[in-house]
Amino acid sequence: MDLRDWQIKLKDKVLDSLKRGFLVALNSPTGSGKTLFSLIVGVELKGKVAYIVRTHNEYYPVYRESKRLGKSFSFLVSKALACPFSTADVNPEDIKCSSCDIFSSIPIKVDDYPFSFLSKLKKEGEDEGFCPYYSLLDSLSNSDVIVLTYPYFFIPRLREALGLDFSQYVVVVDEAHNLDRLNELEERKLNLTIIDRAISQVSNTTVIEILRRLKEEVKKKALPEEKYILVQDYPKLTDDELEIIKEEYEALREKMIKEKRIKQIYLNNIIKFYETEGKVFSYKGSLIKKPITPEKYISILNDPSLSVILMSGTLQSKEFLRNVLGITRQIEYIDTEKEMKKKLSGTIDCILALDVTSAYSLRTKEMWKKYASYILKIFYQAKGYVLAVFPSYSLMNEVMKLVNLPKLVEDEKTSLEDVYKLKEKSIIAAVARGKLSEGIELTKDGKSLISDVVLVGIPYPAVDDYLKLQAEEISKITGQDVKDLLINTTALIAVKQAIGRAIRSVNDKANVWLLDKRYDSIMWKTKINCLNPKKIKL
Repeated sequence: MDLRDWQIKLKDKVLDSLKRGFLVALNSPTGSGKTLFSLIVGVELKGKVAYIVRTHNEYYPVYRESKRLGKSFSFLVSKALACPFSTADVNPEDIKCSSCDIFSSIPIKVDDYPFSFLSKLKKEGEDEGFCPYYSLLDSLSNSDVIVLTYPYFFIPRLREALGLDFSQYVVVVDEAHNLDRLNELEERKLNLTIIDRAISQVSNTTVIEILRRLKEEVKKKALPEEKYILVQDYPKLTDDELEIIKEEYEALREKMIKEKRIKQIYLNNIIKFYETEGKVFSYKGSLIKKPITPEKYISILNDPSLSVILMSGTLQSKEFLRNVLGITRQIEYIDTEKEMKKKLSGTIDCILALDVTSAYSLRTKEMWKKYASYILKIFYQAKGYVLAVFPSYSLMNEVMKLVNLPKLVEDEKTSLEDVYKLKEKSIIAAVARGKLSEGIELTKDGKSLISDVVLVGIPYPAVDDYLKLQAEEISKITGQDVKDLLINTTALIAVKQAIGRAIRSVNDKANVWLLDKRYDSIMWKTKINCLNPKKIKL
């Protein structure tokens, strides 16, 4: 198999580091061949690879490269996706497997693209009377390469339920720049919509009364602001009330599995909100409960018995991995472009606007008009799709309502499929570190269809109660002041990820529009490789 020069040069270095017990942090751009490289290293070292990905979209490349290497492959999805009787939005706990008529597994071999295989498996499971989920689960231990999403590896109870000895694998964590958000894996949400939907599903009058009271109390505490506001005295349920809700929930679970029509049971959202540990915040009309730091989930990476490769095209610094994420074991940090002393990705042309900024003190209607004018100008000269990335939903909505062009504006319901349905040149308006700015890949014949990336302001995170508490908690653990590191690194990763949506291979070229005068600094221009941008004003 023909390998690229960086893969040949660095393979032995990575293998040696893993053998010496180091965690390897591999920073290499999109399209450089990280997936194949990590599989080759893993197979050579231990014969088995556990590939950990953030979303199901990342299953296919691992399957493709595994087959190129002639290795057996399997994967796991949630019960909701695997169950023939459930809708995809169901919480796994809603499915009462023990009462199901097809609660058994059969030996399987994955011989097709993961989701094509899953579709066939679900139909066969329903027709022949076996469980697709447990069949996939049992197939993991017999495969050379397995793919799991983050929850199955990082949430302790889910990892333990797999029954796998991960010390027998090389564990590859893809898109590892997301590790600082692992605490969101068990984030719980409570809002008026969830409570209303729960009320619509139940018939028990006592439960309905409890939920109606809860709704009135949540209404007072869930504020519309797009920032995290700590809520100390959030609405509570008594132990007796929670027990009554659980009994009703169990009855609904039993009823749905018997009818073989499983939908999301919204009572479970309420139960999990109250049973999950964490701080409670108000955010955009919801109460959000989550742990403050990802420490609980990151700790598995410090297990010296595990061989671990962290990979990303925008991986945070070694300092961040240590001081913010709390990785204590020895780290071999490898930046492939620095090692090779050349670019391994496509090229960008940078244009920097000196007359606009998203700084809070200067956010005015006039500024929104300027941003809209820039977007219009960029759209008309663009050869392909235009990806415009904003610091927040509120700023995005203010600007995009002034833009009367073919457009897709991201909201909480937007999916990647909505992007792929676009038939004409359009503006794709996305929020930094959201589904679109970190997930879309518009290509044809291996070439990116996004010609221009517009960074509308600098996507610094809001310095809200959540960020302050997180910085305080991490500082207690590490003894380091990490607030500035959290703010600056979060913004930098968001910018790099946005640019990466247009650069999917070494042959891609894109215009990057830096629409904020604060980008005109040595730090920003150096970090994003825009050392000599063209400077413009309207």
